[in-house]
Amino acid sequence: MPFHKEGWLTRMRAVVLCCSLCGVFFSNYSIASPWIEASDQRTRQNLEFLNDAGVISIGSTTWPLMWRDVSLALDSVNRSGLSATQSRAVTELSFELRYQSSEVIKRSVKVSASNSRAIFNDSAVQGAEKGMLVHRFDADGDRISLRLQGNLVSDPGEDSVETYLDGSYLAGALGNWVFGVGAIDRWWGPSSNTSLILSNNARPVPALQFRSQGEQTFESPWLSWVGPWSFTSFVGRLEGDRVIAHAYLTGMRLTVRPVKGLELGASRAMMWGGDGREGDMTAFFKSLTSQDENTKGGSGNQLGGFDLRYGFPLSDSLSSAIYAQLIGEDEAGFMPSKYMSMFGFESTFAMSSSQSFVKGFVEYVDSTAGSLNDPQYNTAYEHSAYKSGYRFRGRPIGASFDGDSRAISAGLTWNMADNRSTGVTLNRFELNRDGGAGRNTISRYKQDLFQVKVDYQCLLLGGRLGVDLAGLSEELDTPQPEIKRWALGASWEYRF
Repeated sequence: MPFHKEGWLTRMRAVVLCCSLCGVFFSNYSIASPWIEASDQRTRQNLEFLNDAGVISIGSTTWPLMWRDVSLALDSVNRSGLSATQSRAVTELSFELRYQSSEVIKRSVKVSASNSRAIFNDSAVQGAEKGMLVHRFDADGDRISLRLQGNLVSDPGEDSVETYLDGSYLAGALGNWVFGVGAIDRWWGPSSNTSLILSNNARPVPALQFRSQGEQTFESPWLSWVGPWSFTSFVGRLEGDRVIAHAYLTGMRLTVRPVKGLELGASRAMMWGGDGREGDMTAFFKSLTSQDENTKGGSGNQLGGFDLRYGFPLSDSLSSAIYAQLIGEDEAGFMPSKYMSMFGFESTFAMSSSQSFVKGFVEYVDSTAGSLNDPQYNTAYEHSAYKSGYRFRGRPIGASFDGDSRAISAGLTWNMADNRSTGVTLNRFELNRDGGAGRNTISRYKQDLFQVKVDYQCLLLGGRLGVDLAGLSEELDTPQPEIKRWALGASWEYRF
């Protein structure tokens, strides 16, 4: 909504009053923040480094990731046998866990600015706008967690700002399950560069969710072989400004870890209901069981598929991982078909003399339906009835470069001591490969170009400073507003 001083002040007063009341309520409870966001790259890098080195064993392909799993993993670490770099990573994770578990009330403020909106997002990007001011209030009880997040952002295309509550949620634990409502970013898949089914590229969809409270194990000898498993699901409602307004979006994901270092995932997303279409449980059941899929009177639009990540140590200082993701845009024989595909390899080298590690990766992604054998253009993220496609507020929910595109990426990240890190990534994009007009929301026509991204993070004035630079080899002809060939941005976050 456009910025109006009186309305904005009224909303802020309401948030402050609510925060004060919640502070009184939650002060009577022991606390435990529920999860780690995908955008917390420092934590993610430390977790994957220790995981691939065999120091801990934890699932790392479903974000947000439960802090409960991290706590259990750290409790099992034999610290006497760690290298200097591994010890530093464990110490950082333990420090963050203590922070999340030592304050009933937590607040933070983050300000970011750039000369361009973000266009090709990885998991570290939080919000695509040129300017953002984010104020968070967290109240975490033993069984209940609340976040109120106010976002003040520049409104592309208008000389105004917008306010919304993305990032806010209320979650509660019941037995081995967590139930909640809110608008939170999700990232499903083994890569931190992109996800073909669910990423933070679009704004988060407001949704009801339930998930296992961390990884579980089966006691039955018939099922214990699957190892630790986790399940998450949500149902949300999309915006009204689309061909079929207010359609429902349901997602579900199951992961298992049958062998140390190996994580297997199965994901599914369904778009169903909406104005002028059936939105009851019968329609939901038809989508769930793939009845009448992709017909004019069909119940929904679906994506589904599988992914894996296998990490393994090669020596005391070198570890590696391979990963893949296959997401089907269609269904045949009650199984996904017409797969989009991703394949990647990464390797991490630890330098104990400086307590740092360097991680390199190479990755290939093809978001064309049928990419493995018979490419079918204008199919990925599209549907005959849901013509706005697999998108939310004009941006793809999956890969940031939308359908019918290919990307080859390579990058290096240097994770240093004293909370510093820097990285560089080189991408080659083949966008909108068939040049189809009006389908790809990133490029109006077929376009091949390169992108280089450089970022740096450090501590400054008690907060975390991030600086990033991204440049394209040529101008991008895109319908997205306010996209520049060269983008320079900075952010600073302070926790109270």
